[in-house]
Amino acid sequence: MEEIQKFLEKIEWLRSSHPYGGACIRIMDGKTIYVDPSQISPEQMNYKADIILITHSHDDHFSMKTISNLIKSDTIIISPDDVNEKLSENDDKLNVFILKASESKLIGDIKITAIPAYSNSAHPRSSSWIGYIIEIEGHKIYHSGDSGLIEEMKVLNDIDIAFLTIRHPYMMSAKEIVEAVKIIQPKICVPIHWIEEERSEIDYIIKNCPRSTKLCILEMI
Repeated sequence: MEEIQKFLEKIEWLRSSHPYGGACIRIMDGKTIYVDPSQISPEQMNYKADIILITHSHDDHFSMKTISNLIKSDTIIISPDDVNEKLSENDDKLNVFILKASESKLIGDIKITAIPAYSNSAHPRSSSWIGYIIEIEGHKIYHSGDSGLIEEMKVLNDIDIAFLTIRHPYMMSAKEIVEAVKIIQPKICVPIHWIEEERSEIDYIIKNCPRSTKLCILEMI
């Protein structure tokens, strides 16, 4: 656990100016990886991206302006199909790989696997949007994207750090986050995408999260 906790120190939840908040995390461990960078501050974009992962096309997760400020000539972008269409409309020279659920992409020694992410009419299953498992330095990091509590979570195993998005009814409620933790059994759980008005949801998770999982409440930076 100490090693995983130390690795978590290499991951930041970045503040978004979007009124709904954001789910952007940045992993800095040799390569710089962004998941769902959208409307983050110029200071947070000082580190150019080696890899960008996009879960879906909603503007609190995907911003062409933000991506344009993060990319360099060899940046690799991984996205679902509908995001690729938007990327291509803006710049057809981007290095984009499309992933569908259960598909994987190996970038050096980093393995990226797409996981289904859906909830209700705002995030329908038919859109084929995704979350990700990032396998890096012997650790498995799960980012749920905007998913509800879904059956596919039952097949997730050996997750070291789970970043779970919270907001009822569009993603998971606090109760569903707790249930997801019981199902996934990650070593560490980090709720993200919440805003200050949802602090009571975080309080519920703190009180009810299984003690077998270490709960880490990050503040956006």
